[in-house]
Amino acid sequence: MVGSGGLVVMDDSNCMVEVARFFMNFTQNESCGKCIPCREGTKRMLEILNRIVNGEGEDGDIELLLEIADTVSATALCGLGKTAPSPVISTIREFRGEYEEHIAKKRCPAGSCRKLRRIVIDEGLCRGCSKCAKICPAGAISGKIKEPFAIDAAKCLKCEACLAVCSFRAIKEAI
Repeated sequence: MVGSGGLVVMDDSNCMVEVARFFMNFTQNESCGKCIPCREGTKRMLEILNRIVNGEGEDGDIELLLEIADTVSATALCGLGKTAPSPVISTIREFRGEYEEHIAKKRCPAGSCRKLRRIVIDEGLCRGCSKCAKICPAGAISGKIKEPFAIDAAKCLKCEACLAVCSFRAIKEAI
């Protein structure tokens, strides 16, 4: 349930957690703010969804989302508030595994959540030219000339500048 009177077609390249976050963001922005369940409930749900897509999800977030969704649906004063949690509820019901991967494995199965992406260098393809290290704005790439370079995942901004300059296609997104 994404809305009324519409049809949205998606494939496996769409992250269902991000889809739920998108619709919750829309609903939260459209809330008139008169009733506390809708005003505060959608805000809290959006905060949780933002954490999940940013790789900061925690055990219990799915259950908390469902609990808040139930409260908002049952106590909101208008139709917007009563249906606001529907995209979250339906994506959890149909795609719970995606939520669990985001939270437990810090991985987006669709590969679309930017903060959960991992950029790696294939040592077998890297020629140690250093182009990637020179262009990296975070200084996340290091190595010796003519030897394979490596990316420090903790420093990597996932800006993809390194992918664009690698002549040997040694830099890839790990799935």
